[in-house]
Amino acid sequence: MVTENVPIEFALYLDDSGSRKPNPKDPAPFFALGGVLIQRSNESIIENLLKDFKTRWNIPEDTPLHGNEIRARKKKFAWLEKLSQQEQERFLEDLTSTIVQCPILAHACVVSRQGYLNRYLEMYGQNTWEMMKSAFCIVVERAAKYAALHNGTVMVYFEAAGKKEDRLLKQYFQELRSQGNPFDSSRSEKYSPLSEEHFSRLLRGIDSKTKQSLVMQLADLCLYPVVYIKQYPNYRPFLALQEANLLIDCCLEPSQIPTLGIKYYCFDNL
Repeated sequence: MVTENVPIEFALYLDDSGSRKPNPKDPAPFFALGGVLIQRSNESIIENLLKDFKTRWNIPEDTPLHGNEIRARKKKFAWLEKLSQQEQERFLEDLTSTIVQCPILAHACVVSRQGYLNRYLEMYGQNTWEMMKSAFCIVVERAAKYAALHNGTVMVYFEAAGKKEDRLLKQYFQELRSQGNPFDSSRSEKYSPLSEEHFSRLLRGIDSKTKQSLVMQLADLCLYPVVYIKQYPNYRPFLALQEANLLIDCCLEPSQIPTLGIKYYCFDNL
C-alpha cells in the first residue's frame, strides 16, 4: 500500500457498530469504531470500483451500500431476497471481490461490552466514559503511529450522526492534539503512547461525511467483519480481507501489532 520514504497523506474513515453507552442491559456484545485507512491519492480508485459494482447490479448511485441492509436483505436491498440463492451468492461474491480490489487497510478498535463493564463500572460508576471515547482515541492514535512510520499525516473522517455526537468526536480529536491520549499513564505506557506534540503534527484535521460518501460506505462494509470474527471464527468476509493483506495487522511486524494493529479491547476481563 505504501511507497517507502515518500511522505503519504492518509485518510482514516470511521464508522461505528453497536451502542456506545456502557449499559449493563444492552444485549449487543460489542461496540466498535473503525473502518478503513487509505492513501488520499487512492480515493478515486476506490470510488470507481464501488461505482462499477453498483452499475453491474443496477443499484442507484445515491443508494448507500449499507452492510446491515445487505446482510438482512431489507429496505433498499430487500430485492436481494427475491433473487435465487445462486444469484444472492454471486452478488455477495462480487461485493467481496470488489472490496478486496480496493487499496485499503481495515482498522478498528473493538470493545467487549461485558469486559468494559467488568473493568470500569465498579471503579467509575456512572462516570464511566462512553465506549466511543476509548475506541476513538485508540484507533486514531494507532492510525497516527502507522502514518508516522511513513513520514505521513492523517485526516480523520467519521459518519455524521447528530450535532451532539459529532461535536463529541471533534472534542476528542482536539483533546488528543492538545493534551495527548486520556488513558492512565501507568496502564498505557506499554502501548508507547504518543505525546500531544506528536498528535498535533500527525493529525491534520477531522470532518464528518454522510453515507453518500463511497469510502464511508466501504468503512461500514469492512468494520463488520473485523468485529464479528470474534463470534464467527470462519467469517468469510474477514478471511477475504486477511487473505488479501488488507488488515492493518498484515502490514506490520509482529512486534508492532500490539501498539499499532487492530485492538480488541477489554476482552481479557470476561
